Amino acid sequence: MWDNHEFSVFGWQSLQHFNGQDRPAQSRKQVALQAWFEFQPARIVKADGTPMERFDPPPVHDAPIVRFDDDGFGDEPNNRLAVASLTGYRALRWGRHLDLILTDQWSYRSEYPAGRSEASGFARAEFPQMLPQDVLETLDAGRAFAGGRPPATISFGDTHVPNFRASEPPQTLLGAKQKAWFLDRLKRSGATWKVWGCSLGTLEQRFDPQNLPEGLGVRWPGLGYACAATRDHSTAFLERADIYAHIRDSGIAGFATVCGDRHSFWAGLAAPALPPQSFEPVGVTFVTGSVSSIGSAELLDHDLRRDHPLRDLYVRRRPGSTTPEPTINLMLRHGVRAALEYAKTGDIQRARALSNPELAPHLRFVDVSGHGYSVVTVAGDALECEFVCIPRPLERDPSPEGPAVRYRVVHRAPLWKAGERPRLEQRVVEGNPALSL
Repeated sequence: MWDNHEFSVFGWQSLQHFNGQDRPAQSRKQVALQAWFEFQPARIVKADGTPMERFDPPPVHDAPIVRFDDDGFGDEPNNRLAVASLTGYRALRWGRHLDLILTDQWSYRSEYPAGRSEASGFARAEFPQMLPQDVLETLDAGRAFAGGRPPATISFGDTHVPNFRASEPPQTLLGAKQKAWFLDRLKRSGATWKVWGCSLGTLEQRFDPQNLPEGLGVRWPGLGYACAATRDHSTAFLERADIYAHIRDSGIAGFATVCGDRHSFWAGLAAPALPPQSFEPVGVTFVTGSVSSIGSAELLDHDLRRDHPLRDLYVRRRPGSTTPEPTINLMLRHGVRAALEYAKTGDIQRARALSNPELAPHLRFVDVSGHGYSVVTVAGDALECEFVCIPRPLERDPSPEGPAVRYRVVHRAPLWKAGERPRLEQRVVEGNPALSL
């Protein structure tokens, strides 16, 4: 499945997004789809089921998109033609046990609300990568917030912004037609494992800056938790909750999600909400690390100034070491107090003892500096996902066996029945992924 980089890094539908502005790029969208069609080894069929042997779409031109329908899709003929040039979402069935359901997260999505210029006041340099969860939930839901009663103003500390989303539809990544197809395919699947192949992560990236101790020089101005400002399913709260509610209400067992995009390893449970709301998982989820593309910890080690008061929450360098430790793993998995304790003492057990149990009950593994690949194996009684992590391969390794393995971790999900809670078992095969557990 194509991601965003085939077309435009923050592009959506047939729009490019640069410096807070959208510009029409229907012709570029069509060329990107043609390149994917010609170079990717995928079996593509037409709507009637016959093989698609050549890419021959109708011509389009770059026209402004000024009107959007009730699902946030640009109601402009060239936009619709460009997106319809190639339909990527599809399902692949292997034997009794695997139904791999692939979805397109970029061609049908609505505008990312937190990326709009009106939302810029919610980002604070004192808190890298963090936006208040309550603000993101308000922006995501639009006019559907609080049962159709969105607030007139959105506040964060001393920032008060008119709710520019109050009359707009909820955010969608799948779009109405694709989402309906996806839910129907899940419900009709007779495979043991219904695996959602999703190019974007679905597990929340949540922080608890409200628990920061005194004396750090900064205080979180929000009312509660923060989330990473991402364009993935972790902040598409309503749509993701609707998908998971469908899985629960339809009695679907054996639901798993495999993802990419985050340049990091994640493993956890798929749940529509986290504490203080009810935590009710319906499946298991895995995100694979990148082979060589930079991860968040490496980026933060470079970009975050050495005297930043919260630097220890993100990366820590031991005396004499040239390799940063991703304390952000601990912050995401266990909370700010655990990350600060490890940065101070280097004692992982003391750090885990300070874990915030309500922060991330959905997470079992996080490594935002992990590079490598993942292997998923399905059988009649369980699904396993193995993370194989290597040092970032900036240069060719001279040894015949290739680079040394940093760690190998296997996550096993025993098959559950409808109504039962899924669970993940974990086994470290080799290495030491200490800050990830």
